[in-house]
Amino acid sequence: MSPPLRPGEVDVWLWEWQVAEDRRQVLLGETVMWDLVPMDQDWISKLFADRRSVPLQLDTYAGHSEPADAPEWTRMSGVVQRIEHVSVRYVQPTDPSGTGSVPERGAAVVHTVPSIWPEQPHTGSTTGWIVRIVEAFS
Repeated sequence: MSPPLRPGEVDVWLWEWQVAEDRRQVLLGETVMWDLVPMDQDWISKLFADRRSVPLQLDTYAGHSEPADAPEWTRMSGVVQRIEHVSVRYVQPTDPSGTGSVPERGAAVVHTVPSIWPEQPHTGSTTGWIVRIVEAFS
């Protein structure tokens, strides 16, 4: 499990499909300036069975929302302190009305990595990365 957050640190979720689509690279020690939105806590709860929280996400599609659905933005500038690769097994839903596959509740596997590319070998399917940033203060 990840070490507890220290003052000035925050964890940020990066979605696998957006990283792939944007060809985004993130490295340990890199300085970033990101516009972030609140993370989907239901998704994090499914992955980690309430053992972990990630308050913010880098969502490159959030700005395309209708004004009534516009997300609350947080601008963050800081240095990448930790990168965790998150993978999960997908299973058939237990709810008979469900379709497709869903993440197995609480089965997320996390590996600390030096960058998000190249992907490290893992169990399950990559779902995203948790990037810990220590905020830069002006």
